[in-house]
Amino acid sequence: MTAASQVSQGVPGDSGRLAFATPTDWFAVRLPAERVDAERMASELASARPELAGGRDVLAGLLGSLVEACAALNVLCGYATLLDTSGGLLPATLVVSVRDMGGRTLDEIAAGLSAGNGPAATRVFDLPPGRTIRIERRREWPGAAGDRALVSMIVQYVAEVPGTGQAVLLVFSTPAVALAGQLRPVFHQIACTLRFDRGESAA
Repeated sequence: MTAASQVSQGVPGDSGRLAFATPTDWFAVRLPAERVDAERMASELASARPELAGGRDVLAGLLGSLVEACAALNVLCGYATLLDTSGGLLPATLVVSVRDMGGRTLDEIAAGLSAGNGPAATRVFDLPPGRTIRIERRREWPGAAGDRALVSMIVQYVAEVPGTGQAVLLVFSTPAVALAGQLRPVFHQIACTLRFDRGESAA
C-alpha cells in the first residue's frame, strides 16, 4: 500500500486514540442514522465525486447496510471504495468499532465472531497493535424472487486495546468475491497499519 490516507479516531471512555491508514481510493463515509440518510448521502457523494456518478445505486445500497451495523455496534467510523469488475461497480467497505470485552479473552471474542453464518477460517497474527485474530467467511444473502443469492466476503480483524478492557474490530466486506485474492492483501495491509496511542495528548 504505497499511497495511503491517515486516519485517527478517539476511543470511547477517554482511552486514547487509534490510528490506521487506508489506500487513497478509499473514502470516509459519514455514517447514516436512517435509510433516508443513506439515500441522501449517496446522491451527495455521486455529485461531489464525478467518478462515482455511475455507482450511485451501489453507494446507496452499501450505505444502507451501514445503518444496521451502526445501530448494533459501537461504530467509530466507516470507509468504502468502489471496485471496477466485469459485472460493473461493486463496493468494498470497512467499519471500525470498539466493544467492551466484558472480562472475556481475545480468543473468546474471536470464537463468538466465528460462530454461525457458515464456516469461518481463523488465523492469528502478531501485528503492530499486538496479537490480532482474523476471521474470514463467505456470507450468503437471500436474493429477490427469481434472483440469485448475493454472496459477500467478510473479513474481521480483532485486537485488544491495551490496558482498557476493550477490543477494536475492523470489519471488511465486499460482494466482489471473485477478487478475493486481490483484496485479501489490501485488507491485511490496512490492518497492519493499526496503532494505539494512550499518550496524554491523545486522551
